[in-house]
Amino acid sequence: MAATSLLPSVIVHVVVAAAAAALFLRPCAAQSRAANISAVEAAVRDRALELLRGAGHLVDVPLPANLSDAGVQASALRMRSNALWADGVSAAAGSSGVVFAIPPRVVPAPFARRVAIVFERFAGDGGTTAGAALFAAPRGYALAAPVVGLLAYDASAGHDARVSLRALGAPVRVEFKNLSSPAAGNGFNASTARCVTFAANGEVAATHSVASGPACAVTGTGHFGIAVRVTETPPAASASMLRARWWASAVGVGAGGVLGASVLVLAVAGAVSWSRRRRREEMELRAMAGEELGRMTVRGSTMPSGKVMRTRPEMVESPSWR
Repeated sequence: MAATSLLPSVIVHVVVAAAAAALFLRPCAAQSRAANISAVEAAVRDRALELLRGAGHLVDVPLPANLSDAGVQASALRMRSNALWADGVSAAAGSSGVVFAIPPRVVPAPFARRVAIVFERFAGDGGTTAGAALFAAPRGYALAAPVVGLLAYDASAGHDARVSLRALGAPVRVEFKNLSSPAAGNGFNASTARCVTFAANGEVAATHSVASGPACAVTGTGHFGIAVRVTETPPAASASMLRARWWASAVGVGAGGVLGASVLVLAVAGAVSWSRRRRREEMELRAMAGEELGRMTVRGSTMPSGKVMRTRPEMVESPSWR
């Protein structure tokens, strides 16, 4: 009895544990990605701001071995905000072929007299390894180009003074020159591809259509990429799955046969009962069509009865025969 009473509580604990694991697994993965992205940004920012002291042109940022081996590349540029507003800037993120085209009429927000702009590229063997490790593509899509980052800092306020870039005219464009697998293998189709804007934790924040180039029009700073739709192939069925399907189909066929036979028996029984009732009603109608007789009930059955005689008997005198 004790074991029987404990069984429901054990089942409830197991269900609660499974639900908790399902609820907290995804947030933990997102938090881990956010910490890794933040660490990469901090390392790139520190190296870039050190190199940009006294430099007024685009420089490649050398990164630690653990980042460069993972395929992270960066370049940086320091310029006055009035020059950014008047002329804009066009720069590549490392040697990737990804070009950032910042048009005129762009200002840092909040305002800074000098701004340090950092261009990042997350790649690796195959072109998308590092990006896929830190950034999650939309469901049903795969990254077709390196994920790139556009970050800006107030060069006069210190390392943590991050600012955004607000375009008051044309938007900032990110042009992707070298698209990698799976887009290259099937032929890149811009109508089905999507520009992706990533949040700080690597999750998808927004998607929109791809412009010609191919290129993406972006707002502010952050991390961006291109994703293409992929065809999800169903996994091959194992022997146990095939046996389970066979048993399920056999049980379904058997249950369907029993149900069909039951319905047929009920239909036949109903038809026979209806036929008998109909025949009895016809007999009663024929009986009632003649002279009207009385009715009497005997043991639950109703039948006609004659309660009076139609002719009364009379004595008839017959001649006497002698």
